Amino acid sequence: MVAVLVVSTGAAGAARSWVRGWWPLLVLGAAVLLVLLAWRLVVLRRRARARARRHAELDRRVASTDGLTGPAFEQLVARLLRRDGWREVTVSGGAGDLGADVTARHPGDGSLLVVQCKRYAGRAVSSPDLQRFLGTVFHHHRADHAVYVTTSWYSRPALALAASSGVLTLDRRALATWMSGAPLPVTARPTHRGSARGSEHPAVAGVPRSRLPHGGRAAPDDEVVARPDHRR
Repeated sequence: MVAVLVVSTGAAGAARSWVRGWWPLLVLGAAVLLVLLAWRLVVLRRRARARARRHAELDRRVASTDGLTGPAFEQLVARLLRRDGWREVTVSGGAGDLGADVTARHPGDGSLLVVQCKRYAGRAVSSPDLQRFLGTVFHHHRADHAVYVTTSWYSRPALALAASSGVLTLDRRALATWMSGAPLPVTARPTHRGSARGSEHPAVAGVPRSRLPHGGRAAPDDEVVARPDHRR
């Protein structure tokens, strides 16, 4: 027992001696580690801010959409909605999304926005494209606002169908305006045609005609018209 006590006392003394001899180096090492961690955090925050600035700059240039994939274009639309103050912005595009590529809630009344995103080049969004969106946006997703965004343009029948059904359409020119800082022209909770909640959908009503895509003018017919491929 005495031997164990002696050994323990000797070990404790050796440990104290080791700490007294090495504590300056231990403190220095801890300080260096803290400095390195702090610098790492600074670098990560700077990189995050730089990425945010790059995204903001790209989001202001419609030509930047030409090199995007479909999912990347959906993320761009989501960022624009967040910039405008929309809440609960969710990107759900992909197989089985039933036309709801991006969804969000109005910052004022919480009404539901459903967005279909089409990154087309060299072809118009046709009436059948709009019909597929209309097949789900109101009756399945129960949307209060329906928006169709494309990097190209709309055919005449597609615009007529959208106007009669309460779908706000954004073509390449309107998208450029949105990306430059103008808010999405959706302001109040509407009731849409064909819904059990009402017979009129003023998602575009109440918005000045000059702010609508084409200023209310029609686009070409549904047949595909040769246009420059903006991806080149």
